[in-house]
Amino acid sequence: MKTLFSILAAVTSFAALAQPEIPYREYEPLDQYEPHVSGDLKLSGSYQYWKDPAKLDYRMAGNPDENWKLNWKFMDPPFNQAVHGGHFALDRGEKLFKQLDAHHRFAVCLGAKKGKLKHLRAGYPRWRDDLKHVAGLEEAIEYCGARQGRVLQNGSYDNSAISLYLASLGNGQPIAIDVAKGPLKEAFERGRHLFHTRVGAFNFSCSSCHTHNIGKRLRGNVITTPYGDAAHYPVYRTQFVLQSLHLRFAECNLDTRTQPLLPGSQPYTDLEVFMTALTNGYPISVPAERDW
Repeated sequence: MKTLFSILAAVTSFAALAQPEIPYREYEPLDQYEPHVSGDLKLSGSYQYWKDPAKLDYRMAGNPDENWKLNWKFMDPPFNQAVHGGHFALDRGEKLFKQLDAHHRFAVCLGAKKGKLKHLRAGYPRWRDDLKHVAGLEEAIEYCGARQGRVLQNGSYDNSAISLYLASLGNGQPIAIDVAKGPLKEAFERGRHLFHTRVGAFNFSCSSCHTHNIGKRLRGNVITTPYGDAAHYPVYRTQFVLQSLHLRFAECNLDTRTQPLLPGSQPYTDLEVFMTALTNGYPISVPAERDW
């Protein structure tokens, strides 16, 4: 009997050692987020100030204590429309798109029905049967470019320029992705959990700032709500020229001393789905400018 117990104990110990080590993780309190831009009413209460792009109170923009309430929407078009670098990127994106779509294969590959591009950006990220996963528009641009022998790396200037051009064709169209079921719901939930996961040397999560410290100062910036942001990407940033949403995630990782991921990686795409769902109902507005 002792021998049997000894064998069982040894097997149990070996099984315990063989279990993969689960990384320790800390989380911010996991908040519920309505997958629509109006959900900000319960989070920061700032939605009332920026929900209508045509009725922004620009007096608030000049007040450092209040401009965060506009969620930086005062820097969306037509802000500074004649001079900022987003327009040069837009021109570049149009030129590249027309080259790639000379035989209308590029638009079809991206998912434009009957070649109509007006609603394309508003429906991304989406499930793609050919990729067998949920993909953002920039990943689709890289994939469809490669099918024509063109290297358009996700996060590169040319990739983001094409994305910006396609978004501009849908200016005014409300973001509309359905995260109520299927792969997009799964991606949304993964993104929501990532948004609350503490990482890096500072042990920050996205929600450390953008849920629990909205309206407070972080160095020279005032922290804003996560709602409504996806509508102005790719964005022209005076520090970094042209930036896709995934590059913004990478920059936030670097700022919080966290190892960034590659644009197009599943975690970044899951965060993109989450952020885009929080922008549902808000109109696309590009080329936008940000100076932080």
